[in-house]
Amino acid sequence: MSTSFFQLAAVDARQLKDRTGQVVNIPQHAQDIAQRIAIYLGIPVGFTRVEAIKGYLNIYFSPAEFAHRVVDAAIGQAKSFGSGKPKGERVMVEFSNPNTHKAFHVGHLRGAILGDSLCHILEFAGYDVVRVNYIGDIGLHVIKWLWNYMKFHRGEKPDKDITRWMGDIYAEAADRLVEIPDLEAEVRELYARWDRRDPEVVETWQETRQWSLDGFEQMYKILDIHFERDYTNSEAEKPGQEIVQELIEKGIAVDERPNGGAVIVRLDELLGLTKEKYRVMVILRSDNTALYATEDLALAKIKFSEYDLARSLYIVDVRQSLHFNRYSKPLKLPVTPGLRNASIYRSRWLFCLAT
Repeated sequence: MSTSFFQLAAVDARQLKDRTGQVVNIPQHAQDIAQRIAIYLGIPVGFTRVEAIKGYLNIYFSPAEFAHRVVDAAIGQAKSFGSGKPKGERVMVEFSNPNTHKAFHVGHLRGAILGDSLCHILEFAGYDVVRVNYIGDIGLHVIKWLWNYMKFHRGEKPDKDITRWMGDIYAEAADRLVEIPDLEAEVRELYARWDRRDPEVVETWQETRQWSLDGFEQMYKILDIHFERDYTNSEAEKPGQEIVQELIEKGIAVDERPNGGAVIVRLDELLGLTKEKYRVMVILRSDNTALYATEDLALAKIKFSEYDLARSLYIVDVRQSLHFNRYSKPLKLPVTPGLRNASIYRSRWLFCLAT
């Protein structure tokens, strides 16, 4: 490493001229300073030589010495080598997020591995990490699966490769609905029965949902991945619908259901944007059934209510970026209902890591 003494020499020369009127040769004075310091230092431990050249002090460290120091520290500290001190901040990482009643595909596998890796990095850096999974256990995809199962496969159970069997039933349902679109009316009717919590539908859902959860657990065991908390769509569904109603009452959301429409949030208008950026976000269907946005609004509230979080990270596919950019906006508005300490959510909030 090297350092220059020309600036110090110039300051010293000005002061000397002011006091005595003596003119000092700055380059020579810089060299004199460097030389005196080189003599004073000698050769410190860990360095091979020290030299003063043309007003610069050059110090050469010993690669072998410092390599030994690093190796000794790594051996002595073992697994803790390079780790950060406790930050005093709790960070939640939501990752994997598979859907029940579907296959566990490569996208979920990638998200699971990336999320787990990020958790290890954050923990090593000194953060208190809360690992959570958000399982899509209800929604239109589940209703389609239940419709196909209850109508064509009732009584059947998976005996091996659970998530693939569940995925096959879903794929079959999708194919049937493409071939005969009129069957969509039956799916909608089943969704309405779910919304009323029809006992037959709920019982079938609970049993088949568990099959998927068992399959996921097999996957996570193989991957050696664990979670502190499993959130689900079903637990956020009703709270999400309640938040939607509060958003309507506060004038943030617009209820177009009386005219056959959905409940929407005109984001660009609310944010005062003159150019279209976020457009309109639908937060509840016209038939009152929940969307991902409905449940995500509630999930943010649930997370920060349960844990004292500095931030919440989402590991999702890049194609979900617009969704997360949209749904975060109502939560940042100062009058957002259900989130009484809105300033907390504005300053200590969530980040989406698109992969």
